Amino acid sequence: MGGCSCRPVSLLVVGGLCSHTINQGFSLKLHTLPPKLRKKPKKKLMFLVVLALGYATTATSHGLPRHFSLPPVPSNVAAKSISYTCDDGKSYEGYAVVPINLDGLASPSRPGILIGHTWTGLGQMEKYRAAQIASKLGFVAFALDVYGTGIRPTNETAARAEMDKVLSNLTDFHNRIDCGMKHLLATTSPNGCTVNASSLFANGYCFGGVMVLELARRNTPNLRAVSSFHGELANLTSQENDHIEAIVQVHHADLDFQGPKALLMFEDEMRNQNVTHWSTIKYGEVSHGWTDPTSENYRKFEADGAHNNMFAMYSQILSSMEMK
Repeated sequence: MGGCSCRPVSLLVVGGLCSHTINQGFSLKLHTLPPKLRKKPKKKLMFLVVLALGYATTATSHGLPRHFSLPPVPSNVAAKSISYTCDDGKSYEGYAVVPINLDGLASPSRPGILIGHTWTGLGQMEKYRAAQIASKLGFVAFALDVYGTGIRPTNETAARAEMDKVLSNLTDFHNRIDCGMKHLLATTSPNGCTVNASSLFANGYCFGGVMVLELARRNTPNLRAVSSFHGELANLTSQENDHIEAIVQVHHADLDFQGPKALLMFEDEMRNQNVTHWSTIKYGEVSHGWTDPTSENYRKFEADGAHNNMFAMYSQILSSMEMK
């Protein structure tokens, strides 16, 4: 099987959403997700109150900024920022990474993974993780943007304001996440690399943890597993409409601002929802943001261990799917 080469391609407009040309060779051809399987959410004010209090009482809960230079993109993948729009007509900027060498891969149709960003918006860390996962597992990765083009808070006050603004309308929040999933499904390259729409995954960090857990709670079609890294754990909506079929993995800091009770409540939620496969892993002597190399809270040993756990879980899922 030949390797992937990237060259410019033309853009398409399908279903009212724009697809976009990517100079290094990606194209977006939008696929329609199946109808949602739940009613419109009812906001859970307690979550927002607890989350706001948690952030307000820990002025540097995410750690002070740490210098981090984005490593070179691995040689077996190609990466590019993508401007896109959603049904709300607003402009967003995501980041796509695709395999460029299919040698050794079982199929040019690859599993897709959506990356949810922290409360400071899509940045260097999410781009790094997208490239890391795409390179190691041969996934097509797409880091979404729920804030909008150019909205990248530079301090915790601004980040809190942007996050609260998005969470003030949960229907719109969910629509922005779904839009990101549509663009993941649409990511292709001229060499034939496409997303296997029946094999979807999602990783989220901090605020992104909320995004991926909401994907699981809303039973996003063909979502195989989600992994949350120091994500906020409280449920945004009434659990009566939740139906979780995806495998759920949560990586939690022992010193997280949410406290130990948040993790216990999340575990109770998994039990109450009769989730078939779920796990929580607590990491000692680390604080919120410990897998984020742009944060002073970053702890490489634990961050590598957490991602190795995630890699192993995703590989196990893919192996079990191939055996069926």
